[in-house]
Amino acid sequence: MAVRAGQLPAQLARALERVYLVAGGEELLVQECRDLIIEAARKQGFAERDVYQVEGRFDWNSIAADSAAPSLFSTRKIVDIRLPSGKPGKEGAKVLGEMASSADPDILLLVSCGQWSKATKKTKWAGTLAKHGVLVEIWPVKPQELPGWIRQRMLQAGLEPDADAVALLADLVEGNLLAAQQEIDKLLLLDQGRRVSAQLIHRSVANSARFDSFRLVECGLLGRLDECLRVVSGLHRMNTPIQLVVGALYRELSLAAAVRAVIRSGESEAAVFGKYHIWSSRQGPMKAAIRRLSESNLDDTFRSLALIDRQSKGRASGDPWQTLDRLLWNLCEPGAAPLQGMME
Repeated sequence: MAVRAGQLPAQLARALERVYLVAGGEELLVQECRDLIIEAARKQGFAERDVYQVEGRFDWNSIAADSAAPSLFSTRKIVDIRLPSGKPGKEGAKVLGEMASSADPDILLLVSCGQWSKATKKTKWAGTLAKHGVLVEIWPVKPQELPGWIRQRMLQAGLEPDADAVALLADLVEGNLLAAQQEIDKLLLLDQGRRVSAQLIHRSVANSARFDSFRLVECGLLGRLDECLRVVSGLHRMNTPIQLVVGALYRELSLAAAVRAVIRSGESEAAVFGKYHIWSSRQGPMKAAIRRLSESNLDDTFRSLALIDRQSKGRASGDPWQTLDRLLWNLCEPGAAPLQGMME
C-alpha cells in the first residue's frame, strides 16, 4: 500500500500495519512521519524500540538476532531501521524481505530511507515492504510549491500570514524545510499575535549570514550603496563564505534580467510579476533595479560575479571581497566605478 505523507495520519487511525517504509530526501518530513508511526505503535503496546543506523559495514544479522530474542520489558517491539543511502545491499535486502514477510504480530518493522528514487522503488526489497505494509513516499518540495507549504504550516500552527510574509520566509530558507519550520516555531514563541507580516519576519529571523545576504541583495536592487557596503563589510568580518553572497546575488539578478527582458517584449509589469511569483514586498526593489540597470550593466555584473567565483577558488588573481565592493558600486551607481581591467 502506498500513501502520501499527508494521508499517513488517516491511515494510522484506520489500522496499524506491521511494516512501514518511509522514503524521501526531506529530513523534516521523514522524521515527522516516523514520529507519527512510533506514537501510534506505542498506543497499541509497542513499548520497546530498537534503533539501527545503517552505515559502513553494517551487521545485518544482528537485527534478525535481536528481533528474535525475547524482551525482558515488553512483548511488542518496534524495529526502527534508518537507511540514509537507500541501499541495503544484498545482505540487507534479504534481511528486510524476510522480516517484512514474517508473520510475527509483536514486531513492527519501520524502515526509513534518506535517498529515494523511482529506481529504488522498483527494487525487490522495497516492493516486498510495500506489499506487506505501507510505503510513505516523500518527494522534495519544488521551489514553486514552497510558499504554499510554508503557508499551510503557518495556518496549522495557528498563525495568519500575509502573502508577503510567506514569500519572504520562502526566500530566506531557500528550500530548507527544517529551517522554515524552525522559523515558524520561533514566531510562535514571540507571542506577537496570530497575524504575521513581512516586517515581523524581518525582525524575527536570526541575524544569520543567509539573512544578511538577502538584505545585501535587496539593498543592491534598490541602489543603496552605503547600506550595501556596510552589510558586506559585516559579512566579511564574520568570515562568511563569499560563495553564499555570490549565489544570492546571482539568483536575484538572474531573475531581474529575465523579468526585464519579458517586460521589454511588451508584457505588463503586473503580469510578469505574477508569472514569476514576485510578491508586492519584492516588487519595489525589482522595479528599481530594472529601471536603473541596462542590459550591458547586468552583463558586466554577471561577469564580475564569475570573476569573484574564480578569485575565491584561487583561479584568478585579486581579492574577491574588493571585487565585490566594486561590483556593488556599479550595481547601485552604474558606470561610477569602471569594471575594465578587472575582467579576465
